Amino acid sequence: MLTEGQIKQYETDGVIMLSGVFVDWVDRLRGATERVLTDDVVRNTGGFSRNRDMWMRDPDFRAFAFESPAAEVARQLMRSETARLYFDHLFVKEPGTEAPTPWHQDMPYWPAKGGQIASVWVTLDDVTRESSGLVYVRGSHQAGKAYKPVGFSDGNVKEGSDGEGMPDIDADPGAFDLLSWNMKPGDCLVHHPFAIHGASGNTSISIRRRALSTRWADENVRYDPRPGSDQGLLDPALEPGGPLAGDRFPLMA
Repeated sequence: MLTEGQIKQYETDGVIMLSGVFVDWVDRLRGATERVLTDDVVRNTGGFSRNRDMWMRDPDFRAFAFESPAAEVARQLMRSETARLYFDHLFVKEPGTEAPTPWHQDMPYWPAKGGQIASVWVTLDDVTRESSGLVYVRGSHQAGKAYKPVGFSDGNVKEGSDGEGMPDIDADPGAFDLLSWNMKPGDCLVHHPFAIHGASGNTSISIRRRALSTRWADENVRYDPRPGSDQGLLDPALEPGGPLAGDRFPLMA
């Protein structure tokens, strides 16, 4: 499915945009998105809504996880033997939403270490920087640094987390090599778990920004329930330092 050049671009930049891979899933996911936005577990900050683990309770999100090319795309880009579903994550920013997505890396949030967990971020709408398209610091995954995770709702550092503070990228964006793309429904971004990324609010007055991110772990990821990591991803059946396994993290490719 993917060329060696595409895989090397992912490895060098920490992110790649792939056009049209999921276009056949857009209408189905749009309908499913409207259903799950009414869930009790939805978190909303000023028009920025988030939901997670929809694959466990919604048939269309489950079908996407089990039947779409997402697992295979992630497996190839990670040069992995396998791809295991870590979780799925829905992000919706309504027109006029001021809430940004703070600059962050993914891995410091998660009770995991080692290996790779690639995120396949599929857009269900036209995306530009103005409508809250994701922006990446090129090559930031290669710096060997883990920055403290912060809450998307309050911007506070997660209690008990390790690492140093994120650089103030917004104070001098010209000092960083930033990547972003205009995207069409069905396009996707795939990024490395240590790639620094973020997004502005949605300044469009008419365009929603609906996106589904599925996270895929390779065979080298180990369970690490350290302080400050995401409590929703804890699994008491797993041994600290052991591999991901079981129904919570199904093997897909």
